[in-house]
Amino acid sequence: MDRLQAVGVNAPQIEFWNGPAGEKWARGADGQDAMLTPLGIAAMDVCAIQPGDTVLDVGCGSGSTTLEIARRVGAGGRVLGVDISTPMLDVARTRLAALGVDGVSFDNKDVATYPFEAGTFDNVFSRFGVMFFIDPVAAFTNIRTGLKPGGQLGFVCWQGLDKNPRMAVPVNIALKYVTAPPSRGPEAPGPLSFADPDRVRRILSGAGFGDINMEALETMIRVGPDAPGSVQKLMESGQAGRLIGPASEAVKARIADDIVEALADYQTDDGVMMGGAVWIVTATA
Repeated sequence: MDRLQAVGVNAPQIEFWNGPAGEKWARGADGQDAMLTPLGIAAMDVCAIQPGDTVLDVGCGSGSTTLEIARRVGAGGRVLGVDISTPMLDVARTRLAALGVDGVSFDNKDVATYPFEAGTFDNVFSRFGVMFFIDPVAAFTNIRTGLKPGGQLGFVCWQGLDKNPRMAVPVNIALKYVTAPPSRGPEAPGPLSFADPDRVRRILSGAGFGDINMEALETMIRVGPDAPGSVQKLMESGQAGRLIGPASEAVKARIADDIVEALADYQTDDGVMMGGAVWIVTATA
């Protein structure tokens, strides 16, 4: 399948998620889903997704959330998963074909500019897929046009780095060996750009949403079975991935050794367990 062209205001993100980063996430889809599925399920349980609903899954990635929504809406419902990453959508379509689920479709487009038919969806959901918009107010305004009046938006996003050792540990170790790029500021597109709840409320209210609610969830995340089985995942994800990616193989090896050592503090009988803190956000069109 031809890759989505990097055009429009979100061109930098389209380029990023169709390059090596998107390919790594596609290859590691099973491991990422195993780690993140409990957080997505927690968010879905708060949302008002009902049998027979028509639902939009924003930033659906490799499709596991879309397929879970399809299970919830049942045969009478429909689900559209949209993502800018062609490599991850290839995985999503493969998974869909293997399951043979009806009422599900995927589209390789940018939801910030997607030509939604007004009033199509009962619900919009996202698991960590809404923090990357260059102009989030414009993107959420466009998403809202696709919702029916009174329809619900629900998503899960990360709280700050200080509350997420899964991200903080590899980032802090990497910074011992590599120079941090110039700061883009806390509101620059990225996994932590929605950490400030006041900013999230400003974005959603500016996009025309009401009844905005943010519920804090702190839990333990299973990163992997053991330190050697977790280190690569931590090195390739989020801020750590962007820091470590350009480094030499020798530097990457030293970072990996230090992460393995640090993970000894998180090893349990159930695997490497690290604290995670998220916001579960709901709002009404």
